[in-house]
Amino acid sequence: MPADTFQYARGRGLNIGLIAMGWPPDVGGVPSHTADLAREFIARGHQVYVLCLDTRGELEPLSTFDSDVDGVEVRRVAYAYGDHAKLADLMVHDGLRNVILGWMAETPCDLIHVHHVTGFGASALHAVHDVGQPLALTLHDYWLLDPRGQLFGSDGHARDANDLEGLTADIASSWKHLLPSGGGAAVGPLGETLTDDLAAVRAHREYALGALALPGLLVAPSEAARAVYESAGVQKGRIRVVENGVEAEDLAAEVARLRAAAPPRPADEPLRLGLFGTTLPSKGAAELAEAFVEADLPNLRLVIAGNRPSFHGDNSYVERLEALAAAHDSIELRPEYARSELAALLAEVDGVAAPSRWEEVYGLTVREARAAGLPVLVSDRGALPAVAEGGRAGLVVPADDRAAWVDALRRFAADDAARATWGSHESSLRTASQMAAELEGLYLDLVEESTGIRPDLRRSEPDGGDAEPAAPSAPEQPAKRGFLGRLFGR
Repeated sequence: MPADTFQYARGRGLNIGLIAMGWPPDVGGVPSHTADLAREFIARGHQVYVLCLDTRGELEPLSTFDSDVDGVEVRRVAYAYGDHAKLADLMVHDGLRNVILGWMAETPCDLIHVHHVTGFGASALHAVHDVGQPLALTLHDYWLLDPRGQLFGSDGHARDANDLEGLTADIASSWKHLLPSGGGAAVGPLGETLTDDLAAVRAHREYALGALALPGLLVAPSEAARAVYESAGVQKGRIRVVENGVEAEDLAAEVARLRAAAPPRPADEPLRLGLFGTTLPSKGAAELAEAFVEADLPNLRLVIAGNRPSFHGDNSYVERLEALAAAHDSIELRPEYARSELAALLAEVDGVAAPSRWEEVYGLTVREARAAGLPVLVSDRGALPAVAEGGRAGLVVPADDRAAWVDALRRFAADDAARATWGSHESSLRTASQMAAELEGLYLDLVEESTGIRPDLRRSEPDGGDAEPAAPSAPEQPAKRGFLGRLFGR
C-alpha cells in the first residue's frame, strides 16, 4: 500500500469503523459496550461509523438501511441466520462479505474494529484484511472456537477448547443438519472435501485460527479469555488484554439518587439478591434458583431479570427456571430490561450474583453492581473471581458445587456485617473513558504498522504547544473519501 494512502490532518481525529452483531436499541453486552466506546471516541474528537446486523427478519435479506444514532452513522444489514446449509456456512458468507466491501468503499474509515463476527462469519475478517484496511478484533466470547459461542457443552459442563470430539457432539445436539451425518454438505470453509463430522469441526477450527491471524490488533477483555484462545492455538503474545470499561460514576450517582428518593424499607422486608442478564444454561440461573430453594431463606428474595431465550431451539432450561419460579413466590422472574432501567434494578437489590458455569470473558453485570456499591456472589469461572477482589467485595463460589452455593446464600442472607463490608469496599473499576484512551493509542500503532504513517491527533496551539485530542467542536475539515476511494483514487 502506498504510504500516502491515508491523509491525516492535525486535530481531525480518526474515522473509526465498527462492525458488530447489533447496536442500540438492541439489547446485550456487545451492543452496550460498543455504544459506550463510540460515545467516548466521539468525545475525543473521532468520527464513528457502524455496520451491524438487523436480525428481526422483517426486511429483504441482505438489504441495508442507514440511520443516525446519537451522532453515529449506523448501517444495518438484514440477516436472520436462515440460510445455513452446512457448518462452513457459519464461517463463510459471500453475501455479507460483499456488504462489508460495499460499506468500506463508501465509508471513510482509517481502521475497522470488529466486535463480533456472529452472522457475518470469519470471512468478514478476510474481507477487511484482504483490501489492506487496518483491522482490529475484540474477542467478546468463544464463538470462533465454538459456534455455540461459550465452550459450554450439551452435557451441561464447560468444554475444553481442544476437545473437538466433544464440540462435534455439542454441534450435533444443536444443528445436526449442518454436519455431514445430518445431511449437511461435506465441504469445508475453503471448499475442501470432508470425510465426516469430526473433519468438519476440524476444518471449522483451522479456518478460525487462520482468521485470528489476520487482525493487526487482537484484543481480549480479560486474561482468562486470552488464556483460552492461546490454549486453542492462537500464538502467545498475539492477544492484547484491554479490559472493558464501565460507566461507574454516572451509574453510582443514579443508583444513589434512586435509593435516596425511595421510601424507607420496612424492617421485616426480605433482602433481595439480583441476577441480571440472559438466562442461557451457561449462566447458571436455574442452578442458582435450585440452591436458593434448598437454602430455605425467608428473609431473602431472588430477582432474576433478563431475556429467557431458547438454547438453539431447546426450551427445557427456560421451562425448568420458570417452573421453579412458579412453585416458589420468593423467586421473581422479570423480563428483559432496557439499559435505561439498569440503575433502578440495582437500586432495589442488596447484592448481585453471577453463577456462570462457562469461562466468563468479562462479567459486566457484577461489575455494574460493584459500581453501585453492591456486594457480589460470583462463580470461579473465567474473569468473574477478579470482581470479588479476593473476598473483599463478595464471595467466590465453585461453579458446580450446589452445597457451596447454598452456604454462600445463607451467609449473604444472615451476615449483615459482611454484606456491609463487601458493599463498602472501594473497587477500582476501569471507566469507558480509560478504555477508549487505551484503544486510541493502540489504533495509532495499528495504522502506523499498516500504512507507515502515524496519525497526528493533536492540534497546534498559538504558542506552539500541543493540545489534547480534538474535541467534537474542532473546525470542520474536508470529508475523507471511503477506503477504496483513497486507495484507488475514486
